[in-house]
Amino acid sequence: MPTKIRAAALIDAFGADTARWPADERGAALAAIAADPALTARLAEAQALDAGLAAWAAAPVPRARSFADDLPALLPAPIVAARPRPLWRGFALGGGAVAASLAVALVFGLPASGPAPVAAPAPQIAAVAPTDADAAMQAPEGFALIFTPTADEEDLI
Repeated sequence: MPTKIRAAALIDAFGADTARWPADERGAALAAIAADPALTARLAEAQALDAGLAAWAAAPVPRARSFADDLPALLPAPIVAARPRPLWRGFALGGGAVAASLAVALVFGLPASGPAPVAAPAPQIAAVAPTDADAAMQAPEGFALIFTPTADEEDLI
């Protein structure tokens, strides 16, 4: 009985290829497999699994597409017959920009002629007589009243 259990363990661990099994246990395991139909079926399953894994490993792995593969399709087509731009055109556009900026500076930059603006009189602020509350707030007691923490504030500190 231990030989059947060990033969099943060898099939599960090493697969159907008996050349991978330990040499000192190979003979006893093969004898146990030949005597037991359940072990023979287990060996057949292992052979099918080994064949499937061998076929999977031999299949070529497709190369993943990358951004570089799609880049030529994303680029615009080359311009076939491009005409050179005339040299005078660049100077004309630059001169026009200079003329426009000078015109804007003349219109908005010069002061308008005319009478000088008259300054408005400053508003008069009426003086208010201090009250008793104002005098109390200016005294040291008023300062202490505002800036001395309460018992709840002391707990927070």
